[in-house]
Amino acid sequence: MLQTVEDLSTKEKIILAGAEIIVKEGLRKFTAKNIGSKVGITDAAIYKHFTSLDEIIVEIINRYISRCSQSVDRAIAMNLSTEETLKQVMREYIKVLEETKGAVPILCFEFSRSGNKKFFDILHGFVESYKEKLSQIIGKGINEGIVREDIDPKETAMLFVGLIQAKVFAYVMENREGPIIRNPEGLISELFYGIMKR
Repeated sequence: MLQTVEDLSTKEKIILAGAEIIVKEGLRKFTAKNIGSKVGITDAAIYKHFTSLDEIIVEIINRYISRCSQSVDRAIAMNLSTEETLKQVMREYIKVLEETKGAVPILCFEFSRSGNKKFFDILHGFVESYKEKLSQIIGKGINEGIVREDIDPKETAMLFVGLIQAKVFAYVMENREGPIIRNPEGLISELFYGIMKR
């Protein structure tokens, strides 16, 4: 049975509200007052669950990083073909993106230009690690002769990550509601059309 927002703990509601504010209103609106208003508690009550707003951001980022890393490991452990492994990784990545409301790609953009080294370093480390894991799977596909040998695995892995980032920005710019990626299987199919040998 799926949990509804009402069933979540206050801490979970704070994290979800924080992520939603980051995506829909930007980091400037990420305040205790705005989070409290969304959750239905006072801004002071937030500090019963978190020591600072930075701690909420770290929690959002760490959950995303952890889930993305685990999803790659899970996809590899499924012992699928290389093509299916890559597709499964993308499905999982999209699922995590939807569950975190696209907050982490927005934070990547915000912190890449803000000079906030603490958050930038965490996010940069994640992107590099994720890119490395993806590029290993793509490299395996090249070695097996199913992925075009003229592509660079690391550049292609970064293309995957960048395309998801672009989808989040389009979602924000269009001020849409609902899923960030309306047709995940269609997007995955488009991605793979360009890299697989035909």
